[in-house]
Amino acid sequence: MIPLYSAAALAVKTLDQGMRTSLPNEIVDCIQTHAALAAGAAWIPVAGLDLAALAANTWAMYVRINKMLGVSFSENMMKSIGSAVAANLTSNLAIAGIGSLLKFIPGIGTVSGGFIMTATMYGATVCAAWIYLTALVNWVKDGKGSGDDLKACVNDVIAQNKSRIKNMMKDAKNEYRNKPDK
Repeated sequence: MIPLYSAAALAVKTLDQGMRTSLPNEIVDCIQTHAALAAGAAWIPVAGLDLAALAANTWAMYVRINKMLGVSFSENMMKSIGSAVAANLTSNLAIAGIGSLLKFIPGIGTVSGGFIMTATMYGATVCAAWIYLTALVNWVKDGKGSGDDLKACVNDVIAQNKSRIKNMMKDAKNEYRNKPDK
């Protein structure tokens, strides 16, 4: 288990540096794994099931991060925080929704939908991780102690970083598209 203070101090650095260069390897591996799972979920051929898989994957990522940091929250709180993050990424998830709807057309619709959704779902997962980790840092830094306070921290991070999150989403999608090993 990573001490929460150390992880928080490292996550603070993400405000000025790239996430992958400043977080502990265990957390970066977790984020990369869940981002890859999200990209893979884009290829689930059933419309709607792909988006449900994205939501479940993101929630599972938060739970894993919490376990690594020794933070405990109820399932309902984690879902609530996940909903707040998803709401922020709505414009990007709308693109994923269009891709999902295309899957109602057998064959070409499934392939087109998968292509449209892959980078978006990858980017949404990376952004969700950044939002959550930044909120955890603020939560610790501010001396908060309840899940409701963390949800408020998530909302604050989202409100104060809209353009940054938009750029991060764009960068993450481009990073995925340019990965040699995807």
